[in-house]
Amino acid sequence: MTRVLVLNASYEPLHIVDYRRAVSLLVGNKVEIVEPGNGRVIASATHRIVVPSVIKLRRYVNVPQRHATWSRHSVLVRDHFTCQYCGTRLTEREATIDHVVPQWKCKATGQPANTWTNTVTACKRCQTRKGGRALHEAGMHFHDPAFEPRRPRTRYLVLSSDIVPEWRRYIEI
Repeated sequence: MTRVLVLNASYEPLHIVDYRRAVSLLVGNKVEIVEPGNGRVIASATHRIVVPSVIKLRRYVNVPQRHATWSRHSVLVRDHFTCQYCGTRLTEREATIDHVVPQWKCKATGQPANTWTNTVTACKRCQTRKGGRALHEAGMHFHDPAFEPRRPRTRYLVLSSDIVPEWRRYIEI
């Protein structure tokens, strides 16, 4: 079965459909072809339609974003296994999670400590140096001045390992 990647009008991947659905969207003038397929053609008495590999909706569809659930591993992935204080690349075993606002202060104010905006990846050396103090109290700052711990958004599209080569430029892998 030939599969077709459907993009939003903003080129954000939305869905994967079979070629029959893609052709019906083309005939209904709801999409336009972004990447032609492997040359497969569907023909009728009056029309010839090339089966596409990637199509794009003509009108933007608002898709609500889901937010990722916090976990230690997810913070490490978000931060690319890099200490946010000194910039050192780390393995999962070497990396630690640091609380920007110390856990004891979070408990005292009733705030949750393990949140996306309060945790960052740190090496053991920087973690020890900072201790239970705030960044400014420890005289530290983020390695990248533009860095701000954020909650990542998850994508709706789930793919198996066999990705069509034409799709790679539209999908973050």
